[in-house]
Amino acid sequence: MVLKTQQDIDGKISFREMDSEIAVRDIMTKNVYVLDVSCSVLDVAQEMSQHNTGSIIITKEDKAAGIITERDTVSKVTARDVIPSNMIAEEIMSSPIITTGPDTSVIEASELMVRSGIRRLAVLDDDEIVGLITDRDVLTISPGLHTILRDLIEMNREQDIFKTGDIGGGICQRCGAYVADLTQVNGLMLCEDCKDDEGYYD
Repeated sequence: MVLKTQQDIDGKISFREMDSEIAVRDIMTKNVYVLDVSCSVLDVAQEMSQHNTGSIIITKEDKAAGIITERDTVSKVTARDVIPSNMIAEEIMSSPIITTGPDTSVIEASELMVRSGIRRLAVLDDDEIVGLITDRDVLTISPGLHTILRDLIEMNREQDIFKTGDIGGGICQRCGAYVADLTQVNGLMLCEDCKDDEGYYD
């Protein structure tokens, strides 16, 4: 049996306090790629390929209107045998886009991701897109936030268990992220992003 000392307890409190003071601006990706809603899906795919990015922010009248991820291009275009140049970004983007501010704490941003069931948040400052934060960004900064996300995902999954019957949460064996849904690929349990990296699409 292991007994926790007061120093251990105080250390954990300080650690959480430290995490709560980390702002989105401290870990967000500042290189955000943006296209207009009128662009073709082919333009979107080419932009992703050129900049080696997994998502593109879509704007309408210079304001963030939605987001397109690699998974969107696969599930909404390729899987439906649609010609990318014949479809515009507005038709496949996820909208409305969920956003947060640069001064929001990382804990609050992670809670928003879990509540919204998403893995990316656009960061807006005075209606201007200044960055993007992902679940991976959150999980790389501290084990403490990893635990918070895990607990939040568990709570949300328990609430939805009777609706979905899906009990697929766990730790991705490649990136170490705790996610609500895992897929077995080549003997490994992988999250959505790592599954896509393996070249597996469901």
